[in-house]
Amino acid sequence: MFELHPELAQLERNITETQRLVTRQIARIEQMTEQGADTETAQAVLHGLEQVLDYFHAQRERILDILTRQ
Repeated sequence: MFELHPELAQLERNITETQRLVTRQIARIEQMTEQGADTETAQAVLHGLEQVLDYFHAQRERILDILTRQ
């Protein structure tokens, strides 16, 4: 069986956790919208989480690229 590179394994955990946070934040924004609350700050948090997720995905691709060249 293929064993994940330690950094890649950590990135996979980070991606999973951050995706979970994104999903929770989207649900929170939907709830706030239904209640007529201001979602500006919640939207900014969501944007930040999405940027972190994009970064983790890019890092994973970089590591995979390096590993495939070895």
